[in-house]
Amino acid sequence: MPMEDVFCLIRHLRSMTKRKAKDEYDIFLKGELVDLVVPSERAIIVDGWYKWFNDIALTQNMEQGMFPNSPEKQQEYLAQMRRAKDRFALMIKPKDKDFVIGIASFSKINHAARQADFAMVIARKLPEFKSAFHGMEAKCLMTEHAFEVLGLERINSTQSIILKEWQRWQILFGYKIEGIMRKAFRKGHKTYDMILSSCLLEDYLALKNLRGGKLWPGYEKIMELIRHLPKESLEERINKLLAMT
Repeated sequence: MPMEDVFCLIRHLRSMTKRKAKDEYDIFLKGELVDLVVPSERAIIVDGWYKWFNDIALTQNMEQGMFPNSPEKQQEYLAQMRRAKDRFALMIKPKDKDFVIGIASFSKINHAARQADFAMVIARKLPEFKSAFHGMEAKCLMTEHAFEVLGLERINSTQSIILKEWQRWQILFGYKIEGIMRKAFRKGHKTYDMILSSCLLEDYLALKNLRGGKLWPGYEKIMELIRHLPKESLEERINKLLAMT
């Protein structure tokens, strides 16, 4: 091969290497089953981030999904988020995978009140059994960051009552139910109750102390803890009490 062709090949390989490095996700928080990475254009173009909010089944419990989403709209959201000082989000990337499956975020971050609102979307479920725990660890990582780094003392969370099984698991991460907002969420002609929950700094510190300094106890331990949860959720018990009054 002529030397000129060799030099061209070297330049091409260097260019490919730089492009590959540029396309890789930047890890912000490292976990056992997932890493939380910085949102980027790759999530929109390669992993179809914008398509998540065109999925009717996925958005049935979300405000999104009323109007079509597009790469351009998702890019606008990404640009706004990068400029925002009262919110931030991280994408959920399974370990040893090169794609993201969801997003976790804090909004209405108030350093005076020391609180923020948490939200999460798991858009893609993998066939592996462990994938059922991706959202759990992601919430633990975000919760740790909120208390340890952002200096918050309260994290608020609201969810449709349809996701009551998730609410049953949340107690393992320090999130406790505070009440039920009746018919607070509407999609089409259907209305749903919303469950209010929160995690306080003291809740987090108590669990952290019990688990040797980490909120996420590990995959094996979380399996054991779930098996010992009561079959009836607190929300179900509250509804029974309300029905008797």
